Order: sequence, then C-alpha cells, then structure tokens
Amino acid sequence: MTQERPDLRTWDLAFIDVEATGAVFGFHEIIEVAAIRTDSTATEIKGKWHRRIRPAYPDRISAKAQEITGFSVNAWADAPFSSREIWEDFAVFCRKCVPVCHNPPFDRAQITLAAKDVGVTDLGVDYHWIGTESLSWPLYRRGAIEKMSLEDLGRFFSIPPAPTLHNAVDGAALCLGVYRALMAHYEAQA
Repeated sequence: MTQERPDLRTWDLAFIDVEATGAVFGFHEIIEVAAIRTDSTATEIKGKWHRRIRPAYPDRISAKAQEITGFSVNAWADAPFSSREIWEDFAVFCRKCVPVCHNPPFDRAQITLAAKDVGVTDLGVDYHWIGTESLSWPLYRRGAIEKMSLEDLGRFFSIPPAPTLHNAVDGAALCLGVYRALMAHYEAQA
C-alpha cells in the first residue's frame, strides 16, 4: 500500500539560513541557525526562530568563515552547545514546512548532521528543499545577473543588502525577500 503524498503547495514554508565554522561537512560546525516560517505563499510571516550555537571545536573555524561571521569565542561564550533540545525545538518550529534556503545542500547537510549528532533524526520538514540559487538559474543563464549569490539576487531585485558580517537571521530574511521577488518575477512572465 502506498502512502499518499501531501499537497506541498498548501504547506507552510521555512526560510532557513545557517552560519558555520566552515564548509567541510562533519568537521565544521553550525554556529548560528535561523528560520522564518511563512504561509504557503510566503506572504504572511507566522514566526521566527533563531539560535546561536557554541562550537565544540572553535579552533577549526576557517579564515573565510571567521571573516564572514565575525565569530569569536568570547562573543559566543553564552551560547549553548548543540543539543537535543535545540534541534527538537527547531523540528517543532519547522514541522510540516517545505524548507527554502539559498544553498540547500549546505544548510541541509549541516543541519542534518548536527541534529543527528545529538540524536534528532526527524526534523519534521519535507525532503524537498527549495533553493533560491536554483530558482535564479534562468536569470543567470540569460545574463541578467552576474552571479547566483544571494547578495547579487538582492541587488537585482533592489532588496537592501544584509550587513557586512553575516548572521543567520539576516540571511533567512534576505532569502525570504529574494524568494518573494523571484516568485513575483516568474508570475509576471507567465
């Protein structure tokens, strides 16, 4: 007996951003994660979720991640280490959502590994993750944008840039803004 798939068009969306100590899965760690939950059309914001997470191995931070995030041991001293409680709370917040990120392979892998490491294997989200960089491919292909970065997409759609130092809250908000602009752009083309 096959289980009927839900109509994902009716599910809420969770705009997620992760900041990490680097890009090597299983070696670098999440230092910040944020999610903005909206209705299925990304019109109504239903809630925001954010955690800073103290890395167990802060000395592993790459020079690039240090530059981008401004991470310091002192600034994260009051943040909790990754825990079952954090990832269960994330799963409750994102339950029955379709995740939207700028780079789903990175965010999904980092989140899945961090949650698994503390015993959380069900994040409550659908296995389809929408990527704003993939949604921007037609614009890139025809030369309308020079790069498919979130910042370039923001500039293309006249969305104010996030601060120079990256944080997950601003990243999730920019992702939401870019997603809304992309959807409006493509709907106008239809």
